Amino acid sequence: NNISEMLDEARFLKNELGETKKAIKLCDKILNIDTNNRDAMLIKAGGLKELGEAERFLSLPKEIIEKWPEHWEAYYLLSLFSFAVNEDDKALELMLKSICLEENFNNIISYGQMLYLTGDHTYLEYVDKAKKIDIKRAKNFMKNHWIWDEGSVQPTIMEKLNALNFI
Repeated sequence: NNISEMLDEARFLKNELGETKKAIKLCDKILNIDTNNRDAMLIKAGGLKELGEAERFLSLPKEIIEKWPEHWEAYYLLSLFSFAVNEDDKALELMLKSICLEENFNNIISYGQMLYLTGDHTYLEYVDKAKKIDIKRAKNFMKNHWIWDEGSVQPTIMEKLNALNFI
């Protein structure tokens, strides 16, 4: 099927090659063919979030939640966004909703990270859960992506530019 090949390519462009804008363009092509393609909407939403295009991003998860309220991923994306803009309570609530709908590595480890960064010591419970789901991925995440000290994290030039554009 042509659409499933296009989705695979969009995922590969975004997740493996970091070519977010190309992935979004491909998702737009898919959405021109099938306006209700949830996967294309989710990939596009993730890409817009990465690019710091807040307004365009925010409309997609809300639309996805309206159409598929029982799907975990839009709540996950909204949660990450909310946490990034210091809406911690909202972020934690959205991530819990995501976990309640479907426990998976992404939402479990992200929730653990959020708990850790907000000073909640129950975060270890979620790190352990993530390890039970995928030990190799958990070790890689802890080594390369876990933030132990938020103050030591320096934004990339792209993140600074996106922040300036957002303001």
